[in-house]
Amino acid sequence: NLNYNQSGAIVTNMMVERMAAPGGPTGGKIVIPGSDKEPESFAFVQCAGSRDETHLEYCSHICCMATFKQMNYIREQYPEAKIYVFYIDLRTPGKYEKFREKLMADENATFIKGKVADTVIEADGGVTVIAEDAVTGERIQQSVDLAVLATGMQPSLADGGAPAGLALDTNSFVLSDFNKGFIGAGCAKKAADVVTTAQSSTAAALKAIQVSRR
Repeated sequence: NLNYNQSGAIVTNMMVERMAAPGGPTGGKIVIPGSDKEPESFAFVQCAGSRDETHLEYCSHICCMATFKQMNYIREQYPEAKIYVFYIDLRTPGKYEKFREKLMADENATFIKGKVADTVIEADGGVTVIAEDAVTGERIQQSVDLAVLATGMQPSLADGGAPAGLALDTNSFVLSDFNKGFIGAGCAKKAADVVTTAQSSTAAALKAIQVSRR
């Protein structure tokens, strides 16, 4: 779990989103929980639990874009902050390529291709992120004030409670069965962003009309 819940300096992307909200617990300010100190350096740990045989095997689709969006939040509040992004692949589906290119051109942002192996909580309250650079093979130990775990999207039916007769795949997403009238849509069908979810829901509604007219 990369020491999540062991230090206020290790948070999830959802926690950052709440902090950045004007109505959130910090009034829109991104700080280190517990101390309310202003971070000078950040590390984003992509695929924290996703694309992992021991947890979520699939790509959660939204995590890379969420990180880029939160980099924007940070840059607005902390123009000189150092940002490090550890990633396996950077995926920006749809029309988001230019948004990605803009943020990757940030002079104070460093992108490291490599999955994070561990985090170490330091005595001064900071965090050291440990990873291997997949390009150079170099072992990296990067100290930061705040580490953000880009956690994956997990279907609620993974904890049980699926209606009788509803089939799920190995990751607990809904499998459509048109003969029984079960039609999966949106994030019930697969991990997806808002745009993809809206398109999927429209398609499911049309399919429901077709099925009901048989």
